[in-house]
Amino acid sequence: MELLTDVTVFKHRLWGFEYADRMEEWFNGLKQAPIRIDAELHTRCNLNCRMCGRRDSNYEKLTEEQRKNIELSAKKWIKIAEESGKMGVRTWNISGLCEPLVKPEVLFPTMKMIKAYNMFGELTTNGSLWNENFVKDTVEMGWNSVCISIDSADPKIHNYLRGAEGVFKKATRTLKMFSDLKKKFEVELPVLTINVVLNKLNYQKLDEIIDMCYNLGGDAVFVEPIVIFGKEGEELKMSEKEIDKFQNHLKEVKEKSENYGIVLDVTAVAPGKAFSGEKRFDESLIRKTGNIKDLLISEAKNYSDRILSIPCYYPWFFLMIRGDGNIIHCGEWKEKEENIRNKNLGEVWFGETFSNIRESFTRGDLSDFCERCRPNVIEDTRIVRKSIMEFRNIDFLRRKYIEFLEENKRVKQELYRLKREGIENGRCVNCIYKKEIEKFKNSLTFKTFSKFWNTPIEKKLKKVLNV
Repeated sequence: MELLTDVTVFKHRLWGFEYADRMEEWFNGLKQAPIRIDAELHTRCNLNCRMCGRRDSNYEKLTEEQRKNIELSAKKWIKIAEESGKMGVRTWNISGLCEPLVKPEVLFPTMKMIKAYNMFGELTTNGSLWNENFVKDTVEMGWNSVCISIDSADPKIHNYLRGAEGVFKKATRTLKMFSDLKKKFEVELPVLTINVVLNKLNYQKLDEIIDMCYNLGGDAVFVEPIVIFGKEGEELKMSEKEIDKFQNHLKEVKEKSENYGIVLDVTAVAPGKAFSGEKRFDESLIRKTGNIKDLLISEAKNYSDRILSIPCYYPWFFLMIRGDGNIIHCGEWKEKEENIRNKNLGEVWFGETFSNIRESFTRGDLSDFCERCRPNVIEDTRIVRKSIMEFRNIDFLRRKYIEFLEENKRVKQELYRLKREGIENGRCVNCIYKKEIEKFKNSLTFKTFSKFWNTPIEKKLKKVLNV
């Protein structure tokens, strides 16, 4: 059984409904808002990580005066967040080539506006600049997800990869502060994830990271193969032999994560074929890192359908705002960009630059910068393509609806049994009721099919099933 957190349930809902549905709407002539915004709130970072794309950017060359001139103000970021909420954006990820906590006076007001519109909020951080007040503010606002980058349970390896001494201690302290405060407030949010960049120094030690995550009170571990941005990244890339060893090690890691109740997401474990729940290890996502454009194109050529044959869907649902205000569909893109400083989101998203990119991608023409595509982007593309095929298929929906009905029946029977036992044994079972009900409400089938209630899809299913 797949372990789920609020983050994975939310993403399943996006993949299964929002992404697939909005792509169909775009190609039916109905323009759609972006689903997700990635935001670099500024151009600054306190670390010098060996595998970071920052080494391939001009951010490190900027003077303080230049930074002040190009970075957006807190007021502008709050305005962008407000506009996105009104447009129908579903999720924000605050990350990029900066450390968000370097400018808390920009970060926290922006986060609060995101939550004011009930958008899903995710934040990626190196974890080295947090204090108790920052943690408390994040928990109290109901922020959904905090991802802390920790590449090894060995402090020496992590500090080496992150380019500074003492950062392991600070990052793990931050994770523990979040976990302790969640327990104190008796809340489940934010979901706490350890982000790991997979490389030749840590590929056989993921089990130690799972132990660390469990001991610190984390919820999940996300593992993504290193993307090559320079000589140091090339030196950290895994060899063919190491990839084979990692595949064997992964079985042990998966078993340990399931025993602990830790969600493990490895982007090299890719979704299987449509209409199946299988997943498979895809070594090409590791082996071809830094040279992956052809993989996107070759997979798209397997389809003749006008939507399924698109090699990348990001220009239709993803929008990235860089630390200098430039705005584009992908963090690796280095060609023509818009700047949002004197524009609003709608003007950029529906403007000429994005329209031209969408036309190019529809023809299957990708930029050379797509060679650096991240494995998680390829995984997203595969899942969206799979979801489009599945949710076009009435037989698949019928099977899923029957699974939903069976799960509903099982939970009702279990609740009835617990109620009878409570009456017969004279014991209170309210807490058990609540747990069972919450378990059902948080199940993937419930989350998926609740989206279809009072829609044409529900009516079609009921007609087919004669219910």
